[in-house]
Amino acid sequence: MDNLIKYFDNIETSFRKMKVITVTSVIACVTVCICSFAIAGWTIIETGNQVFVIDKGSAVMAQRTEEDANRDLEATDHVTRFHELMFNLSPNAESIKRNTDKALVMSDKSAYDYWSDLSERGFYQRLVSANVSQEIVIDSVKLDMNTYPYEARTYGRLFMLRESNITAYQLETTCRLVDVERSPGNPHGMMIEKFRVTRNENLGTRNRK
Repeated sequence: MDNLIKYFDNIETSFRKMKVITVTSVIACVTVCICSFAIAGWTIIETGNQVFVIDKGSAVMAQRTEEDANRDLEATDHVTRFHELMFNLSPNAESIKRNTDKALVMSDKSAYDYWSDLSERGFYQRLVSANVSQEIVIDSVKLDMNTYPYEARTYGRLFMLRESNITAYQLETTCRLVDVERSPGNPHGMMIEKFRVTRNENLGTRNRK
């Protein structure tokens, strides 16, 4: 009889041990699963925060922040890049078309009308035939990010480079910016509207050495 009692006691003890082991294993598995999901979620979020910004044709990795945290910097770069594409011109018809096409993707019909007017007056053709280059130096871009659409005013200087001399012009333009969907040709997700040249004043000519 005593042996029988001991036998059942051993069974009960073994059952308790198995129960503890089973519960511990389940808890461990659940903990591992939760940690795995947490790590996977964190990795996805961190990966999603890494974006690529197109800077003059090159892809640069950047870190995504809050949606509008650096919108003023993006707006400044958008306006600057537009002016560089529109006004940096070499005496090569293909190069002029390539740059102005990129600029027109970043803007609305107002910039197209400006380009079309210069084209009809033969401006770009004269640059090519006379072997004249045009370069722009951006002095500053003033933005008003407190109102929407965002107002922008750009100050800069234009230089017409000929073989014998350089003519300088004071350039001022105005435009406004609206938010649009981002694209490879428009990585900042902005569109220039109501582009106007408000000042294009001849500052003089000097001979080249």
